[in-house]
Amino acid sequence: MKTKPRLTSLALLILLSAIAARVFAFCHELDVVQQGRVYRAAANAAAPVTVEWMGHSTFQITSSKNTRILTDPHGAFDLPHPTLPQHIVTTSHQHGPHNSVHMAPGTPVILHGLTPSGDTWQKISTTIRDVSVYVVPAYHDKSQGMQRGKNAIFVFRVDDICIAHLGDLGHIPTPDQLKLMGRIDILLVPIAGGSYTVTASEAREVTKLVNPKIAIPMHFWWEQAVQEYADGMAKVKTLNTPVLKISKPELPTATEVVILPWRQR
Repeated sequence: MKTKPRLTSLALLILLSAIAARVFAFCHELDVVQQGRVYRAAANAAAPVTVEWMGHSTFQITSSKNTRILTDPHGAFDLPHPTLPQHIVTTSHQHGPHNSVHMAPGTPVILHGLTPSGDTWQKISTTIRDVSVYVVPAYHDKSQGMQRGKNAIFVFRVDDICIAHLGDLGHIPTPDQLKLMGRIDILLVPIAGGSYTVTASEAREVTKLVNPKIAIPMHFWWEQAVQEYADGMAKVKTLNTPVLKISKPELPTATEVVILPWRQR
């Protein structure tokens, strides 16, 4: 039994190495690799991205070309649901409140971060319409999935803004995982703690390691968790709407925590 975590860790390292080349060029300083040379991707200064929180870990992310991404659909009746057709739906793991893909209108491309059994990660690195998306393998707990299984971090490049959805991250990311994530502009970070995700204080540590321009807490149901997460952060902004609309040039220079109201429908 003592060898299982080591084997799991080795498998993760192999998988990380295998997908490293596939994810390069999406959010790694926005460099585009072509024919062995590196070119800088031009940013569209007029491209707004809309990030709408629908409660739990569910966000609707909309590009300037109206491509809509639904993350970890919760399926709850008492939380907001999307009303417009979705183009991409992602699930970080197989738990119902993160995998209720039926709540997505339209005929979206469904990207499950894990295989149906949950035993391993899907090798996702693709572009759909004007959105690039890839998966970084992670865990739901601090024991390499031995307690609550695996978790998939989804990274999206939308209008040259890189957004990372951490799913039910249960541990501090390793240097290899941080490297694969790339340079993140907007971090969607769980703060539930306990048996669900990293704690609020651990989420703060994760945020500092990732060093995004904007960090948005998710997966919480009580204000104390938000206060604990924001404690000690240099810049904190609370919005009166669950919608953040921002373009690349409008991103702050240093990390700013943006708190969206979770009860508003």
